[in-house]
Amino acid sequence: MIAADSTGGSTAAWLRGLPQAPARSSLPYGWRHLEAHRYDGLRCTDLTLPPTGRHFIAIHLLRPCHVETRWGERTHRGHSVPGNAMLMAAGQESTWQCSSPIDELHVFLDPLLVREVADEIGLGSFELVDGVALIDPAFADLARQLLAELEGPGLGTRLFADTAARALALHLLRHHSNARAGEAPARLEMTARQLRVATEFIEAHLGEELTLESISAAPAMSPFRFARAFRKATGQSPRQYVIGRRIERAKSLLSAGELELADIANRVGFATQSHFTTVFRQRCGTTPKRYRDRCRS
Repeated sequence: MIAADSTGGSTAAWLRGLPQAPARSSLPYGWRHLEAHRYDGLRCTDLTLPPTGRHFIAIHLLRPCHVETRWGERTHRGHSVPGNAMLMAAGQESTWQCSSPIDELHVFLDPLLVREVADEIGLGSFELVDGVALIDPAFADLARQLLAELEGPGLGTRLFADTAARALALHLLRHHSNARAGEAPARLEMTARQLRVATEFIEAHLGEELTLESISAAPAMSPFRFARAFRKATGQSPRQYVIGRRIERAKSLLSAGELELADIANRVGFATQSHFTTVFRQRCGTTPKRYRDRCRS
């Protein structure tokens, strides 16, 4: 799969330039605006990497080391420890020197998505502020979420990535850019009708690959505004709501007892029966088969 982005650029050349392949990667999962790659013991000595069309965030996982890098006519130096991060805006060639192997999560974010979020919150021009050995707990929290998804991609992984990408874009704008807040943006809320249209769309497409873009288009809202307004209205992220509705639909089909478990899994949007069983057990404390048997008794 080609590591491409909506700016017309690609991370493929960057990935080829590294001395080893990632231990885990998001590429097989079809994420659109966000990429994540886990590296174990990555050696960066006399390393030159080409520009990429996406913003780059490296989150330090294990093995402290001294980092010296140069991009955009500026040299950056720092002693990085687990939990620190590096940020480099898109479009810059870079050279790297790391004193020892390092375990990192590399995250690439689509600049067009960042611009979209900036427009939503009323920002004009801005630039991201590059740096190494950045101390920001939000990056460490992002790493935990992304690593969990890479280790075991759950139901609605594209919906997860869509939401995570927009949350990351907002965080970069607020805390790692030179942007200054202008007029207060419109309140991020949805009407009762918009909520009804969105939930009806979800119900009608539970068996399909739902994305933030497809759901938000139903009530004619931007994905960014929709994700935040939906959480405010329901107390859940769109992804958690979709998972809950799929489980409830599965319960109804199991109670009817007319379909095989594999057919039910397919009808409610699970790729495999085993994945369906895993999520159902996590949510309901029992397997689909035992639930169906209990309904029959």
